[in-house]
Amino acid sequence: MPIYPKAGRRGTWRVVMSVRGRQREWTIRGMKSEAEVFQARKRLELEAGDLAEVRIAPKFSDFCVSRYRPHAEMHLRASTWKVRAYQLATLIEHFGELRLTAITTGQVEAFKRGRLADGRGARTINNELAVLQAVCTYAREIPVPIARFAIQPLPVRGRGRVTFWSEAQVAALYEALEELSPELLPIVVCLMNTGMRKGEALALTWEHVDLERGHIRIWPSPEWQPKDNEPREVPIGDALLPWLRRERVSTWVFPCSTGERWRCWPKLQFDRARRAAGHDRTCPVWLDHERACLCGAKGLRGGPHTARHTFAAHFLKAVPDMYLLSQILGHSETRTSKLYAHLLPEHLERARGAVSLVPDVGAAEAAARRRWG
Repeated sequence: MPIYPKAGRRGTWRVVMSVRGRQREWTIRGMKSEAEVFQARKRLELEAGDLAEVRIAPKFSDFCVSRYRPHAEMHLRASTWKVRAYQLATLIEHFGELRLTAITTGQVEAFKRGRLADGRGARTINNELAVLQAVCTYAREIPVPIARFAIQPLPVRGRGRVTFWSEAQVAALYEALEELSPELLPIVVCLMNTGMRKGEALALTWEHVDLERGHIRIWPSPEWQPKDNEPREVPIGDALLPWLRRERVSTWVFPCSTGERWRCWPKLQFDRARRAAGHDRTCPVWLDHERACLCGAKGLRGGPHTARHTFAAHFLKAVPDMYLLSQILGHSETRTSKLYAHLLPEHLERARGAVSLVPDVGAAEAAARRRWG
């Protein structure tokens, strides 16, 4: 921790010290010995302060459970908190016994290496690091003593093109649902023909279905909060209309067998039908207990969110309007363009030749001049 003479000011000294990873500086007038005394006293004060902070800083696990969890549950959507709880459990497993002032950049790097060794992808690890950053930010806002360390996300390869189902694949899925899980057929028809998220469809109530005007209102409610809490309206197409003109036996548009709301997406029933779709179930080697076919046929790949991509793909095929699609899906137009622009290759054709700034000299002549002077 050096002491420098102040340039141009005789008898003035700069005392430079590193405090919790940040450089601090004081200006002292007088003799150099006086600056050295100030430096020694300040060092003792800072070290005593560091020891006090270590004593009062909570463990990472205690802070997450007693301070951060109530804050997150109050400000996050229930579905978001459900995911975050798993991410916090992973972070607590690694950092739980450390006090907040003892976490270092090296330990964060070790966490990333360990998660990679466990076979986790870069996106998953980055999401967990984002939660760690949120915990640290909240600790500093309260404030609670916490070390300063770097959290650098892992590089992620560019997102691939979205996958969607063809009309034939959708028909095969409908057929499998009708045979294996008929109670799911109405909600899947809704997802395919509106682009709604699965959570939006599960939480949909009849008061938000307007058959006269022909639209569904996606509205924030205690059961569901759309992303960014932005309400929107989704048109009801002719394919979906008959499924909504039926006897209303529940508050929910798509209830489970008891008439209550599905507590979560019925993944087992849906996956069973999805794997069956595309298989020849009349094949003599069809294995019902495994939902597989020895003749090599494969079921559909994807999940309920693939229905959203399927709607977008078929929508753009009929109505090539990216802005209108973004309004229906509840995305920004920029995000929608990034996801689905490859479905409109004519956009590149329209851009071809839009700018034409031609020099007086031709390409061959310019090359000759460079070569022969």
